[in-house]
Amino acid sequence: MQTTPGATAYKFLFYVEQNYCFPILRPIQAKAREHGCEVRWFFAGDAASPQFLEAGEVQCSSPADAVKFQPDAVFVPGDRVPAFIPGIKVQVFHGLDESKRGNIYPERGMFDLYWTEGPGRTGILEPMAAQRGYFKVQETGWAKLDSLFSFAENAPNYERPQVLYTSTFTPRLSGAAALYEEIKRLSQSGKWQWLVTLHPKLAPETMAKYRALASENLSFYENDKVIELLHRADVMICDNSSILQEFLLLNKPVVTYGNRDPQPYMIDITDPAALEPAIESALERPPELMGEIAAYGPQVTPYRDGASAQRILAAVTGMLEAGWKDTKPRNIYRNLKIRKQLSYFGF
Repeated sequence: MQTTPGATAYKFLFYVEQNYCFPILRPIQAKAREHGCEVRWFFAGDAASPQFLEAGEVQCSSPADAVKFQPDAVFVPGDRVPAFIPGIKVQVFHGLDESKRGNIYPERGMFDLYWTEGPGRTGILEPMAAQRGYFKVQETGWAKLDSLFSFAENAPNYERPQVLYTSTFTPRLSGAAALYEEIKRLSQSGKWQWLVTLHPKLAPETMAKYRALASENLSFYENDKVIELLHRADVMICDNSSILQEFLLLNKPVVTYGNRDPQPYMIDITDPAALEPAIESALERPPELMGEIAAYGPQVTPYRDGASAQRILAAVTGMLEAGWKDTKPRNIYRNLKIRKQLSYFGF
């Protein structure tokens, strides 16, 4: 595989639907700029917030503006992207694996390139690529880990342990509703400092209940602060969200509620009443648990060197330089649906 991008100054578009996309895409942006490439951001729908753009980051303000930009490649942390925007469509994933849906990725013919974080997902997608022939798979590592491992933590020494709570949004996989009363009770006790950030697709009524818990003992954060929170927290409370893997990669303990596949590297509970003692146990960092966590990291991804964005850029520019031809299915219904959602019917 090509190790460094070529000299051509390509144009790249980031297709964003959620605020958790920022730390995934920014390492790619940094590397692209180093090589003279132009990067712009396009926000699809109203769940992502352009106000989180940083100085120097440029937005395409409309679908027509994105088309006019004529990107050479479109990077997507979600599972859909409109065909009417030019460029190679690149799936960059929003989490480390698909275990919460049985480790089966719903490949729908919308992408030309999938880059993967390790052998697990590569092994799922490569047979599909060989069979279908219209997309490629490159194992590069996950760009968000570049952000995770390079984060410069300037946090003070907190007086109380910092407990991070996060949850997935799928009702049958989420513990947010079941754990609410216990988290409310524990936050009111003042024993620990609670940090809460929830999946943006969580049921609005549940999200509102957690926001209302904000106090001197509990702070609610938007998804753009996730990496900061992962570093700040001493222990994470989660369920089946893939974010727990990121926390484990920092060698910190996770308490899960109703995990569909509990493992020795987590403390899994099925009764909300068990949450408090589970947190107390996690904060003690028992040697057996910490040993399991240390052994877990290499199983998730072998690419923890902070260079995943560089490999991703090399994979994309390699395809562009080789003259990749789009042979994806037309996906007429899905593309019409996206056009309608974006209110764009131009050509």
